[in-house]
Amino acid sequence: MAGRPGPPYVGAVGILLLLLGVLAAASGALKLRARARSLVGTSALAVAEAVAGGLTVLGSGMGLARQRPLAWTVVGIVALLVVGSTTIHARRVAAHRRARRASEELRFTTYVRGETGPLRRAPGPPA
Repeated sequence: MAGRPGPPYVGAVGILLLLLGVLAAASGALKLRARARSLVGTSALAVAEAVAGGLTVLGSGMGLARQRPLAWTVVGIVALLVVGSTTIHARRVAAHRRARRASEELRFTTYVRGETGPLRRAPGPPA
């Protein structure tokens, strides 16, 4: 055991904190980018997820794994934040897609029936 700085679980918990922090930061950043591109606005949970991920990465580098109960608490909180934010984001994306599909169907039906002014075909023999 000579040469090891601490208990064996410190390395495993430190790696877990680092990986979970990177996952949360990347997930939050991608959600923020997707929300900004769709012009829907930002999500407070996505911001919190990105910030918590960054702080977890910093904490893993500063020895947070040495305080084992605190490290496991952080792992649980960040994991719940990632799952909750992802669930809410998926529901919003599904609702947005349903609304867009309904709008496209309405516009297509209106066009096919010829109920629009500028898109109406000129009278004549059917093609």
